[in-house]
Order: sequence, then structure tokens, then C-alpha cells
Amino acid sequence: MNDKLKHLQLDLLIAMDAARDRVDEDSDPMMMFRHIVRLLKVYFEADATCVLLVDVKTGETELVAAVGMPQDMGIILATDAMKLENPHPISDSAWEYTLGLRIYIDREQTVAGGIVLARDSMPFQADAVDLLKLAESQIDSAVVQARTMWRLAERNRELEAIYQIDRLRDDATDQDQLFTSFGKLLMKHFEGTYCQIVLADMITGERLTRCLINDHPLSHKALQQMIELTRDIQTTTIMPVPAEFGDIYLLAAPFIISGKRLGAVIVGRRREFAIRDTRLMVAMTSQMDSAIAKSRTAMELEQRTRELETIYRIDQIRDQQHDFDDMLSDILTELCDVILSEVGYLVLYKKDDEEQLEVRTSGHDNVMQNSNYMAIIERAAQEALDSEDTVTYSNLSGDVTSVIAVPLILNEQVMGVFGALNSHHRNGFTVDDGRLLKAITSQLDSAVFERLERRRMRQVLSRSVDPQVLDAILKRADDSILAGERVVLSVLFADLRGSTEWVERTNPEELVVSLNTFLGVMTDVIFKHGGTLDKFVGDEVIALFGSPANMSDHALRASQAAIEMQLVHQKIRAEFEANGKELPPMGIGISTGEVIAGEFGPPIRTDYTAMGRVMNLGSRLCSVAIGEQIVISENTYAEIDNFARVRELEAQPMKGIQRTVKTYELLSINT
Repeated sequence: MNDKLKHLQLDLLIAMDAARDRVDEDSDPMMMFRHIVRLLKVYFEADATCVLLVDVKTGETELVAAVGMPQDMGIILATDAMKLENPHPISDSAWEYTLGLRIYIDREQTVAGGIVLARDSMPFQADAVDLLKLAESQIDSAVVQARTMWRLAERNRELEAIYQIDRLRDDATDQDQLFTSFGKLLMKHFEGTYCQIVLADMITGERLTRCLINDHPLSHKALQQMIELTRDIQTTTIMPVPAEFGDIYLLAAPFIISGKRLGAVIVGRRREFAIRDTRLMVAMTSQMDSAIAKSRTAMELEQRTRELETIYRIDQIRDQQHDFDDMLSDILTELCDVILSEVGYLVLYKKDDEEQLEVRTSGHDNVMQNSNYMAIIERAAQEALDSEDTVTYSNLSGDVTSVIAVPLILNEQVMGVFGALNSHHRNGFTVDDGRLLKAITSQLDSAVFERLERRRMRQVLSRSVDPQVLDAILKRADDSILAGERVVLSVLFADLRGSTEWVERTNPEELVVSLNTFLGVMTDVIFKHGGTLDKFVGDEVIALFGSPANMSDHALRASQAAIEMQLVHQKIRAEFEANGKELPPMGIGISTGEVIAGEFGPPIRTDYTAMGRVMNLGSRLCSVAIGEQIVISENTYAEIDNFARVRELEAQPMKGIQRTVKTYELLSINT
């Protein structure tokens, strides 16, 4: 070895040793390698030099120090140099002469990177090869030194970030504040100019931006594009940069919560990210994952508590308010309070039909008169019925800015739609509002159905049953009463004898007054004995005993009513005669047996009545009864024989009945 080469090697050793010594624990090792590549450029009279370090486990780029060539070109050439056990030319290069060599870091000759020297002036001779071997032996110790410093610095950096995230998790009062704090912390640690945190909604799974800190003029489309780009990332990675982002580098990491990838965090800045940044991102996101999981658990518990509290209050209203209108009013007020809205509404529909029945609202008295309110209510209600799911509209213009609607369905039967207008939230009704509204409707479907049925039964039966009896029926009733049922009862028919002639000889005004008096007092007697007024057919009165109000002694009550009806009728006739008026005598027929009783008639006009042979027989018995006579069937007599005094009549044929019918005249009842 000539003296010139010895002196050159010694000088290089001293210079590289000085470069290592200038780096202390608080310095950035990158500065050391930048100085080393400059020394190599000078000592090898090179046009360009590059040192590449890689992670020995993952193969990812850890550090690139280049002078005289672009960094990406240096990575390509140094990667080729990593394949060379000894200094060797690299052919695929922009320079005429390029020399490369791999970097070892331990006795096992673990490859940690590559060295590249490039020039156009002259080829590299044997002296240069020997000198490069010497340089590599010094670089490997620099690598060990740098990695020790990096590990300490990175660990301190990671621990500090983890500590700060832990503090944020403990101090945050809600998730929005937590994400904002995370974003600010990421911007600080990465010296970023852009941060976007994306997380899937707990209920819908929709990926939403929960935090955005941005120094770049980006459109909504660009932000949505970033959500899509990070949808399937598995590990922390350098992201491709969409054109609209401009001169920026992007680093992204997935959020893995309870084993599920539910979102991502993206950080951008104007300088490249190094491997140490990747490690820091992994450390920070792993801590943020647990913080978000804890926050989500707390939110779920809080939401569930709100739902349970709401259900409890709705149960109280339902149990305490027996009046349907008062119950709906209190529930709609509760609805507005729970989901923070201006107006609560309920659209009710007819049973077995989606024709709108009525609309109830709370919050404003003029809602029903406002066409804008009503149009949006009807639109949302119809969409909720069609989809059988929650419907929300947000960011509307005009009187109504936001809407929510939830269908009220029980056993596949549409009853109505609950909803609210004008949320107090800036962006309209939330998924949590929808959950609360569903919780309310889950407690109301049966109550509303029951109240609607009771109201319908009251409307149908109020014309036929005494009010006190009706109240008792409604307390125990279900919709089967009106739906139709087979029951055993007694039916009473009462009719004036000779009424056709009476009508012809009586002036219309007197006829109306007399007939109304007769029908009124007969109805009073029927109600007194627990009977149900079936209908009036001219001057004929038809009454049921035993349905819808159940009674085991229906035949006895019908008989008692019939006797009192005759007594009252005789009294009225006497009063009429004293005033120079006429009222014909009355005949009554009673039969007992099984009928089908229920609500009959088209929706526009229904009545509670009964059908069957017993009804026909009762009508025939009434027609054969002479004035002031009560004729009862054999079945009826069998039910009251212990209490009744009767006179057996001759069996006779009756219209519509094939056999002769055994009948009795009821004379009195002794109970």
C-alpha cells in the first residue's frame, strides 16, 4: 500500500470518527450521515454519494442521506448496492461510473443498507475499492450509534405522546372534544399542516370525519377521497397524495378497535416522513384506539341510561294517563325534551288501512294550520311507512330545517308515525335521536293500539250500552269484542202492535214526539238491566243481553227487563191517553242461544250487533206476541225456570223455521 493511500485512509478515519463524535444524545443522527456522505464525496472525488439505511426486520427505508443526486434515485442505486458483498460497479446508473457496497452492522454480517459513489470523470480504481471498504467499516459503527440514539429518542417521544393521550382521555368530557384534542396533538408531534381523523359510526357503520385540522384549501370531495383511500389500510403507511393536496406528504394509520378496523388517522406535512415517524404513529394510534374504545363504551352506557330513563318516563305517562288525548300530549312533550326538538308529532292511521286518520302535534299551536309543516310531516311519515325504518331530513330551508320519523307498527299492523321537527342540533337529528325515538315507540305501540281500539269501541258501543257498563267493558276489553266472537246470549225484540194504522192516523209532529218518548224509555230500561241496545228498526227495539258485557244470567236479565218494559209502557200509554194521545200496545219476544256478535258494517258506518238463528227466532217470537204479552223461547225458559211464572203456549210454525216452536208467555219473575 503506498503512502498516499495510507494517509488518505487515515484522514478519512479521523474525519468520520470526528463526525460520529460531534453527535451527542440530544442531536439528530441524520446530521451525522449527511456529514458522512459529504466526506465520501470529497475523499472519493465523486459527483454524487448516497447512504441508505433500512430496517433489518421489515426492509423499510429508515434513512436516506444523499448529496449530488435526488433521494429517490439514491434509494434505487443504494438498494442495488445492498446486493454487493464487495465493492462493485453498478451498471444501471445515470453516471458513467458508479460503485456500490452493502453495509453490515454486526458479526453475523446483517445487511443494514448500502453505499453508492458516482462520477463521470474517471473510473474507480483499486485504491478506491480499498478505501470504500474502510469507509464501510466506519459507517457500520455510525449506524449502531445512530440506532441507539434513535431508539432512546423515539422511545422518549413515544412515551411523551402516550402520556399526553392518556391525559386527554381522562380529561375529555365528550368524544368531539377528544378527537379535536387528538388532532392537535398529532399536528404538534409531527409538525403537520393537515390532520384528518376518520371513524365509523357506532350504529350505521358510515365512515365520518370526526376531526379535521387543515392549512390547505381542500374541497369536500378531496376529504371524502381521503376517507376512501384509507378504507382498507392494514398498517401505518405512506399514502399516495391526491392532486388537490399539492406539495405535501401523507402518513396514515388504521384505527383497530376490539379487533375491528373502524377508521384511520391521516397526518400531512411538507417534508417527508421517516421510519421514526411511522413508529411514533403506531405508538400514538394504539393508545388512541384504547381511548376511543373507552369513550365508546362510556357513550354506549350513557345512551343506554338515557334510553332506560326515557322508557321509564314513558311507562309512567302510559300507566297514569288513561285519557288518550292527554297521554299523547304528555308523550309528545316528553319527545321534544328528550331529543331536543321544536315540535313533536304523531300521525295516526286507520286500522287495516294506511289512510291518514289524524295528526297530533306539540310545541306550537299553529302547526296544524301551517301547510309547510304539514307537508313535510306527511312526506316523512309516508317515507317511514314505505321503508319501515327511521327517516331523517337535514339542512332543509324554510320553516322546517330538519325532520325525523319512526313508524309505529305492532304485529305488522301500521298504527302511525312518531317524529319531530327542527332539531336543536346544528346538523339536525342524530343517530342517537333515532335510537331514543325507537325506544319511545317500542313502549307505545301496544298502548296506542289499545287506546285506539278502546276509542273505536267507545264510538261503536256508546250508542248501544249504558255509559257505566261501557266503562266496565273497556277496562277488560280487547279488540276481539269488535272483531267478532261466538257467544251465548239472550236477545229481546219489542214492537208496537198495529203501528202501521197508528202512523196513518197520527200527525207527523205528534208521531215523532211519541215514538221518541217510547224508544227513549225502553232504552233506559234496557240499560238499567245491563243490556246492549242493538238497534231501532222503526218502532221496533232490539236488545242484547250477554254481549259485549258478559253475564251468566243474561236470560234472567232480559226477562226482568221485558217485564219492566211492559210496566213502563203501560204507564206511558195511560199518560198519553190522559192527554188525548195514543200509543199502541207492545209485544215482546225473547230467545236464547249462540250467535256471532261483533262490529258489522262498512267503515263509514258500523254497529255492534249479532247474527244467527237465535236472532231470527227472537224476531218471530215478537211478531206472534199480542199487545202487552211477552213470549219467550224454550231455551230462555230453561234458563229462568226457577224464577219465572209462565203459561205454556201452543207450539206453532214460524216463518223461516222448519219445525214448530215451543213457546211460553212470561207472566212474572220472582227473584
